[in-house]
Amino acid sequence: MKVEIQARAVEFSEGGLLAGRYVIDDRFKPHFAALNSPSGHNVTMVSPADHRHHKGLMYALRCADLNFWEEEPGSGACGVQEIISTAPVSGGFVQELLWRGDQGGLETYREVRTITCRAVEDAFEWRWHTRRESLRDHRLVKSPWSVRLPDGSTVNYHGLGLRLPWSWAYPHETVAGVEMDGHPADALMGSTGSSVTMWGLMDGEWAAPKCAVTIRQDGRNAWFVLRQPFAYLAVGPSNAEERDVRMGDAFEETYTITVADR
Repeated sequence: MKVEIQARAVEFSEGGLLAGRYVIDDRFKPHFAALNSPSGHNVTMVSPADHRHHKGLMYALRCADLNFWEEEPGSGACGVQEIISTAPVSGGFVQELLWRGDQGGLETYREVRTITCRAVEDAFEWRWHTRRESLRDHRLVKSPWSVRLPDGSTVNYHGLGLRLPWSWAYPHETVAGVEMDGHPADALMGSTGSSVTMWGLMDGEWAAPKCAVTIRQDGRNAWFVLRQPFAYLAVGPSNAEERDVRMGDAFEETYTITVADR
């Protein structure tokens, strides 16, 4: 895997073909604007018309007093992820980031993020590891638009999130579908299984190819799995319950993202 750290992005390529492009000149959310299958199909969407702050594969949270998610500069509660450094490691890069208010102050997390990629059979396999140390007391909260389940509980969508192609929201299983731990599944919202796969047909060709994205977590965080009105997949530490965080607390999370041709 060839990795090039450029001024605006980090590009990963294999055999001369782009595997992924990670944008580093976005002050709100450094993110993957391209995650390609080995055949060259991009499974991400960046800043679609309905949610401009959805940016491919990204990581963001929301505190009671600071919002790293919606991107509302000048609101007095807008957070940014300031990149302190980006350096190469074998198969990828490591970043140091400071989560803070967009006007300065409210320093919330010091993060070390390591992202690597390797080519496997018919797929690219990414590893996203993050360690965030809390710099102050705060509360991680859910979005007011969290999904309410029949039992009255709600599922939030912060954490590691992926906005998927529009066609993957199509309701019929001949076009797109969802799997839990490799098996077709329904009603995954709020579950805590090891992995979730979303798959779908790709536009642009008469005989539409099929791609799949699997996110596997090492922990037991809750999944947010949405098919309509758009396809979105997320997993994070505040998706099941809001939580109080103390200065010095550390979060360590590892996710494996597999982008495959099927």
